Amino acid sequence: MKLLEALLDAARAKAGDITVSDVRIGLGYTAVLLDTGNAGVAATLWNAGTGGCSMFQGSRPIASSSVRDVLGYMTSADMLERTVGLAAANALFNTDQARTCAGCACHGGDLLDVLELGPEDRVGMVGFFGPLVPLIRQRAGELIVFEKNMGRADGLAPAEQALKTLPACSVAVITATSIINNTFEQLAAAAASCRAVAVLGPSTPLVPGVLRAHGVTHLSGIIAENPHEILRMVSEAGGTRFFMKWSKKVNLVFKR
Repeated sequence: MKLLEALLDAARAKAGDITVSDVRIGLGYTAVLLDTGNAGVAATLWNAGTGGCSMFQGSRPIASSSVRDVLGYMTSADMLERTVGLAAANALFNTDQARTCAGCACHGGDLLDVLELGPEDRVGMVGFFGPLVPLIRQRAGELIVFEKNMGRADGLAPAEQALKTLPACSVAVITATSIINNTFEQLAAAAASCRAVAVLGPSTPLVPGVLRAHGVTHLSGIIAENPHEILRMVSEAGGTRFFMKWSKKVNLVFKR
């Protein structure tokens, strides 16, 4: 959990006396709203719950709690608690301040607007990002998509093959949910020889200082522009295509 511990330290350094105003643990995403008005999201890995009908086993209420306490869930052994902790951290990290990080170039738009690909590239994608798949296949020589849910599309490779295959890739695109299920560090190590390593998705913490230490070159996440609408969408089991209209995409690019 070295990454999660580093994220926890970085988040607590920003926490001050901020409190949590609201939290929504939806079927697709979890959202945390702070009393500063900032919100963060993280993917809900709901099928990892072990508490019967009470999926979240942490202390209640979450709303009105100190964000420092809620951040502590990031290093919990429970995956749903880690989701809540990361969403709280993203509410601190993923603000307009992240766009001005030292040593980074910040761009809007999609990851493929800033990730250079050519016919010589072999791309390993960990997690199925459907809209990107045909675009990558047009630009790169080869794309291998590793996915746990093999029914999401044709031609997917089992997720467990990623660690063996990424060392032979030139570009790695890794879902940020790997931070929640605690597989990111192994995946990043397997991608150490890649010329580009991107972390992608709304769960992405925009913290270059922490992720750069794991060989990441691109962070592609979101900043919540209308937190209350995002919380509503999350409550209604909406995913990215529903709440992205209330967010802006941010790509931070840096060299190793």
